[in-house]
Amino acid sequence: MKNTKKIKIQDKNYEITKLSIGQFASLMLSVDNLPAKFQKVFTFDELANLTNEAMLTKIPKLIAEMQDDIFSLVSVASGIEKEEIESADFEEFVDLITIILELNNFQAVFNKLKNLGKVLQSQK
Repeated sequence: MKNTKKIKIQDKNYEITKLSIGQFASLMLSVDNLPAKFQKVFTFDELANLTNEAMLTKIPKLIAEMQDDIFSLVSVASGIEKEEIESADFEEFVDLITIILELNNFQAVFNKLKNLGKVLQSQK
């Protein structure tokens, strides 16, 4: 898999690279306060049984509540200044998030970390 991808935001070209372990650690530290904000918008039952109605009524509030955090996370993950990300149009923003997810394959990383946890647990 390539370790870089290019994107254009507001007529400016950027090269997004796969996260280093240091960047990944910074990203994980910056998500620390997100669960509390998430719980301000959704109840546990709403999350467990997410409906279209909840999505339409709660997601905009969630985005408004977490906007600054989201821009900061995307900035850490992309290396693009937060102010530049804020100037992106919606399509550019979604493209940027897609590139970050594709480059870093977070699902595979989290699955490997889970397996590592099981290995470490079994060696006690």
